[in-house]
Amino acid sequence: MTKFIALISGKGGAGKTTAAINLGQALQDLGKRVLLLDANFLTPNLSTHLGVLSPPVTLNGFLQKQKPIHESIIIHHSGLAFLTASLSYQEARCSQARVGEIIEHLDQLADFVLVDCPAGIGSELSKILEHTDEALVVANPNLSSVVDALKVIELAKEHNNSLPGFILNMTCKGKNELKAEIVENALNLPLAAEIPFDKKITKALYKQSSSFHLYPRAKSSRCFLSLAKELSK
Repeated sequence: MTKFIALISGKGGAGKTTAAINLGQALQDLGKRVLLLDANFLTPNLSTHLGVLSPPVTLNGFLQKQKPIHESIIIHHSGLAFLTASLSYQEARCSQARVGEIIEHLDQLADFVLVDCPAGIGSELSKILEHTDEALVVANPNLSSVVDALKVIELAKEHNNSLPGFILNMTCKGKNELKAEIVENALNLPLAAEIPFDKKITKALYKQSSSFHLYPRAKSSRCFLSLAKELSK
């Protein structure tokens, strides 16, 4: 049975896309079948993170009944499988309106479908959360990110998504950032993973791949692997 996990955050820049890519790679390393779905249809960037600037196939072929959904899957050279909508604005709007249909057709195609969601609490996110099982909140160790995360947590609860915890992303252990236990208390969620700021992630982005694939021994990669093991239980 496929588990659909939405990666959500209160605002852009929290690191949902890099988290989705590296968590997906870690789950794959554990032998799981993984699909990444870029559900940020109006401004998709998962494919560009992976070096695919002009996707050879998109979800629009499926939505236009030209091909089955499995033929819309792109395989990265790391082995990671993902789906993205067209970069055309008009076609992307069509994909956004039919996100439920897309998610329903992905059932049984993988063990995990990680959904890279648009930031914020708009109607786009609501439509996605109607069809996912769990939501992982991605937040940064600062007050504004945590306050915004509280809003998406409430939205996930309204749509009956379980919340296994939150990812505290890009931590530096500095005196000017919120500690994990403070964020944990503020969000009333367990800490699922604390991902340190890692130059290897920036380097991997430049190389158009996941840091987990290129640098599996990096500290951030080990943290994603620990999270993948927990989610696989």
